[in-house]
Amino acid sequence: MSESNRAASLLLVVALALTGCSVAAPGKASDTGRPVRPAAEAGPLIILGSVEPNGLAVRPFVTKTGSFASVGIFNALLARIDPQGVPQPELLASLPTLNTDTWEVFPDGTMRTTYMLRPNLTWHDGQPLTSDDFVFAWRVAGSPELGLPSQASQSAISDMSAIDHQRFSIRWKVPYPEADNLSRQRGEFPPLPQHILGPAFEQLGTTGRDAFFARPFWTQQYVGLGPYRVQQWEAGSHIDAARFEGYALGVPKIARIIVRYSADQNVVVANLLGGTAHVATDSSISQTAAVTLEKEWAQTKGGTVLYGPGSWRSTRFQLRPELANPAAILDPRVRQALAHTVDKPAINDAVYAGKAILTDTPIWTGSEWGAAVDDSIFSYPLDLRATETLLNQAGFAKSPDGFYRGTEGRLSLELATTGSPQSLQDVFVIADGFRTAGVDVQQRALSSAQQQDVQTRASFPALFTNSTSVGEAGLDSLAIPQIPTPANRWQGTNLGAWSSPEYARLMTAFKTTLDRGDRMAILRQALRIYSQELPAISQVFPPGAIAYVASLKGQPKVKTGSEDFWNLHEWELQ
Repeated sequence: MSESNRAASLLLVVALALTGCSVAAPGKASDTGRPVRPAAEAGPLIILGSVEPNGLAVRPFVTKTGSFASVGIFNALLARIDPQGVPQPELLASLPTLNTDTWEVFPDGTMRTTYMLRPNLTWHDGQPLTSDDFVFAWRVAGSPELGLPSQASQSAISDMSAIDHQRFSIRWKVPYPEADNLSRQRGEFPPLPQHILGPAFEQLGTTGRDAFFARPFWTQQYVGLGPYRVQQWEAGSHIDAARFEGYALGVPKIARIIVRYSADQNVVVANLLGGTAHVATDSSISQTAAVTLEKEWAQTKGGTVLYGPGSWRSTRFQLRPELANPAAILDPRVRQALAHTVDKPAINDAVYAGKAILTDTPIWTGSEWGAAVDDSIFSYPLDLRATETLLNQAGFAKSPDGFYRGTEGRLSLELATTGSPQSLQDVFVIADGFRTAGVDVQQRALSSAQQQDVQTRASFPALFTNSTSVGEAGLDSLAIPQIPTPANRWQGTNLGAWSSPEYARLMTAFKTTLDRGDRMAILRQALRIYSQELPAISQVFPPGAIAYVASLKGQPKVKTGSEDFWNLHEWELQ
């Protein structure tokens, strides 16, 4: 196989680079009362990621600083989200329970939640973790100079206080259904070590924001709570980490891990096939590399490639009347007609080797909210007769040349996308479907400079194909506050400027309703509105891959969208 042969030539170099690693001697078992497991001595565990982070904090603050390694490796949260989407206590002794003294809802709609930490927790440097560290993190996150007050959990909190060293409480302005765990993606509420960052935070008015984030704490001297602690961070090469014996859920079985970064698929494949790396994730595996590994490992039983929804791929419509060209795309019937021309299985086969998941909404049916996607949600399979019916209703008819025409002439539009090779492949399939149906289309790939210009990205005339987050985050990408405008410096993910007051009302209700059954019903209504008004043609969930060698035991067997390293402390390397 040509790719494997090319990769093999790099294997010796990479292997030599890794052989200098020695296994750190294990320390004594934790005496904190947490579960203690016999620690396996095999290792180190080599994990490959795609891009080196510029920091390890969970919460991004002003700029994105974390990476795939942030949560499951170097940090711990109040809870872990398991592969079934269920929160499990991590730093907490137990999760707050609704309608008890740990989760109270008051007649005016405000709430109070109380959290009890596991006993004798410490930071990586041995200093105690206390409730004051959570209150401090709330102050930092709410600082106009440093934080992200618009983050859902932060904006819903009215006050936070420490009851004692092990307990703290939060007062909420509105009902907040994720208050029991504060650990889901984009809603995480991690503590910060006040004993390290407190003095710098108090001097913020004098030293400024840049000085606060320039501290080595965020990188080479990072101190967290996760199952592994940073021993050495060699910029441009790797992070060497030792197991943290004070980890909340017990001593990790593998004594040492090394996180390396490479975007070179030859290197990634060579390391995994040669056994000099054990896990690859964080988009470090391309579709081609994943297929190569699957074929090789099918014969040798050398490992496993797991797939899950990595992102949501859709084509957005321009719905600003002053920019929409042709203006016909402002008509939902035209948008629905165009959706019926898209051959999603063909996109899956041509671009993703059949590994993507076809979808009509941002919600994956295999996720915790998948039951909201039922037969009441409008779907748009390839159906050129439906396209013709809808376009006829909108005032278009086919002319002798085979293209649709209306009162303004031929139905012709531009389909833009970013310039990555994979982006261009699916746009080719979409454009071919348009032309086959009788819709004239011009394709345009944004240059690197245009991709970085947020106003240009939001000013496309007709359609723009891009990727965004799956699930609730994908739904949020269609929210009115996410519309890029001059007032917000063109920031936001609602590139086509869809503005549906009813959708906005339902999503607000979804985020402030506590009963899960009620939330499911509300979400279903919101999806129905999205699928009927169709601000975007939903295509596929491109596969996010994670690969493990066969000698690694204890990892989940199915990739379902939870953190890849949610149970890292249980892994064993044989």
